[in-house]
Amino acid sequence: IAGSGRHVRREFTESLRCPHCGGGGWQVVVESEDGKEVREGHLRCRCGADFPIHAGVVDFLDPADEQLRREVAGWIEMAGPLPDHLVTQMTALPYYPHDHWLEVAPDFFQIFDHFSFEGKRVIDLGAGRTWSSRHLATVGRAAEVVAVDVLTTKYLGLETADIFFHDDGIFFERIRADLHRTPIRDAWADVVFSCASLHHSSDLGRLYAEADRVLKPGGHLLFLSEPSKKASIEETQPQNEETAHGINEHIYSFAEWLEPLRARGFRCRRLVPRSIRHQLVYPRPTFQETVPPVLLPLTRSERGLGVLERLLESSWAGPLLYRYWSLPLTVIARKPG
Repeated sequence: IAGSGRHVRREFTESLRCPHCGGGGWQVVVESEDGKEVREGHLRCRCGADFPIHAGVVDFLDPADEQLRREVAGWIEMAGPLPDHLVTQMTALPYYPHDHWLEVAPDFFQIFDHFSFEGKRVIDLGAGRTWSSRHLATVGRAAEVVAVDVLTTKYLGLETADIFFHDDGIFFERIRADLHRTPIRDAWADVVFSCASLHHSSDLGRLYAEADRVLKPGGHLLFLSEPSKKASIEETQPQNEETAHGINEHIYSFAEWLEPLRARGFRCRRLVPRSIRHQLVYPRPTFQETVPPVLLPLTRSERGLGVLERLLESSWAGPLLYRYWSLPLTVIARKPG
């Protein structure tokens, strides 16, 4: 997208769907703008609904949604101070020497070897700090990227995008919204993408229905770095730092991830996440304890790891292993059409 801020915003409003009336017909009230976009102002629907624009982010969140309010507060509380020296960390993401990022980075860049984003319209659900949107626009060469998240705070949420705009000379839209109520019109997107975010949903069926709505026929839903619990684990919410802060965390099994998608007619292709090998080569006690005992001998040699990877790739053995082993999940799902 190029042009003046006012032109960009008016052009993009044609892609928006009002969460109140389901329509459009937008008026942009500009309070300040720069060379890229409207920075401060309001977006008004012809139905009378009004949505503020702050730091270039359009806010579609329902202020009466107490659960989302608590979750946003929990993320901010857990993050603590967010000083400006975090810029260097933001520009390095997803590479960062912390267990979580060491698992996310290889799985994220793996996707570019198996799927082309070039020339496509992409919605990045749960984009957070927007590093993924940055790489979808640059490495992936997507035509348009829309970052969606409930967090806006710089170094934690959508306002972090300003760093990438400055450093890379790129631009993408940012929308603050509930992932279950994406304010994008029907059949707009070629791709709905998400990295380590969909497990924050308490209703995957509803989330998939929304992804189905915004995707064109034949479009793709891609999600990666999602935790998939073994079938014997009964609990649906982990007891961790996030849930202690009121953040909506869920753990789903392989079947719970895929069955609602297949019920909607999506054809699902599963990749073996590269992070699995990393965790086997550099084992941590929390991961090593999850390895089924019968498979432990395979984790002790390069040949054994190769056999294990081939089993995971198998269309029959892979799902069976996910039934008995908690593993990260990467899925490319194609909508019918």
